[in-house]
Amino acid sequence: MSKNIKTQEAKLDLITKFLDYANCADASYAMLQYVFKGIIKYKNDNGNELEKKVDTQRLGDKHNNQNSIYARAIQARFEQNKIVKIEPKYCISLINTCFDSKEITLDNDISRVGLNDALSKRTIDFVNRFKLLKH
Repeated sequence: MSKNIKTQEAKLDLITKFLDYANCADASYAMLQYVFKGIIKYKNDNGNELEKKVDTQRLGDKHNNQNSIYARAIQARFEQNKIVKIEPKYCISLINTCFDSKEITLDNDISRVGLNDALSKRTIDFVNRFKLLKH
């Protein structure tokens, strides 16, 4: 039996279903354990382990103009390769040139997504559609 898949004739609801599955699979790698614990452990540049308390918003809590920890975790995963800032290592101020710069990315780290940062449309759609259940 041959499988004749015609992408031109695919139904829109089937395509959106595949996109939902892809988003759920991608979000499953997000650091969601910090949403329930309320503490993020990370290492700084010196190798020291630091703890940072985060908000533990529950469903129905209202915080105006702030991102929830759930939205920040999903944003960190969806935009993990996004360059947040570029740190120059060697700069010559007279000619305004920098050599050997280091790119800092989100790298699936919730602490690099701020409370007031702008979220992507993909993150907003995902967070509004799927609620987090503790298992």
